[in-house]
Amino acid sequence: MSESSSVAYCGQQLIGVSIAIAVLQILIVAARFYARYTQRQKYGIDDYLIILALVASVGQSALYIYLVKHGGIGYHLQYVEKTPEKMGLYANEIFDFPFTITPAKISILLFYVRIFDVPNFRILAWVVGAIVLGHGIGVLFAAIFQCSPIAYTWDTTIVGGSCFDQEAFYRYVSPPNILTDVFLLIMPLPFVWKLHTQLRQKIALTGIFFLGSLGTVASILRMSVFFQESATTDPTWASVKLGTWTILEGGIIIIAACLPSVWQLITKMIPRKLLINSSSGQQASNQYSITRRAKRSTGFSQLEGAELAPWPLNESLSSLGHSNLKSGPDFSLDHIHAH
Repeated sequence: MSESSSVAYCGQQLIGVSIAIAVLQILIVAARFYARYTQRQKYGIDDYLIILALVASVGQSALYIYLVKHGGIGYHLQYVEKTPEKMGLYANEIFDFPFTITPAKISILLFYVRIFDVPNFRILAWVVGAIVLGHGIGVLFAAIFQCSPIAYTWDTTIVGGSCFDQEAFYRYVSPPNILTDVFLLIMPLPFVWKLHTQLRQKIALTGIFFLGSLGTVASILRMSVFFQESATTDPTWASVKLGTWTILEGGIIIIAACLPSVWQLITKMIPRKLLINSSSGQQASNQYSITRRAKRSTGFSQLEGAELAPWPLNESLSSLGHSNLKSGPDFSLDHIHAH
């Protein structure tokens, strides 16, 4: 398909976002595994789930680039010389929720379960995880069997083929995803605001967890595309916005899932005084030595190797000792990786 200055075209936007997010995700996930290696920590299920999410997300980016180059995405439908590559869009639907969003969210929940050893919190985490997994499996089967026969999805010339209401499906598949986004965002916040630390640190930590909320915003904006008339009347043009928000949502969730693991590497590039003052840093160092000797640890010090800067919660959680954050079980880190 030849490009002309007289023909409206916006595909480069999707190509740029796809390449940028793919590169950033690869770097962040690589940093996650490098941090694990330097800390001599065994890889967990959450690490392998992130690999699955990364492969699917990068696959999505590659598919969108292909569809822009060869499937008419980025042009108004009336200018498209041939039918868009529907099989590519079909594959992209399968990659999206089941293999990108779902593994990344479960990875975050597994991290939460290891860190927050509070029974009620863990029950909530498993419930949210069940919703995430059920939603992912449901979308997977719906995407695969949206038409009968399956080939009718990309070849509407098949006689007797039919599909369910795809417009309604695309519009309402996002709310459960958005709901679990919100749960992932607010679940750790009560613990952050009960820490014995400075207000600026609580705000900073809240900001770190709020990074994942950008994925929620992307999910909402993606859902809004399906309520626009152009989504059905001009799909090749609308797919640029749709693809952009899809790529951003998956990328942000993967990055947010890796942030705690790569924080120590990030802090090596940030002046220490911006994270903690020298006195609190010395206190954290002393507490780390005590925690190393203790049978039961009470801080985030297990998240980093001794040679790296501490996760911001380290000195704050250590100061809690064995006191309860609320009436109920102690806040501890017994189930975190410590190798």
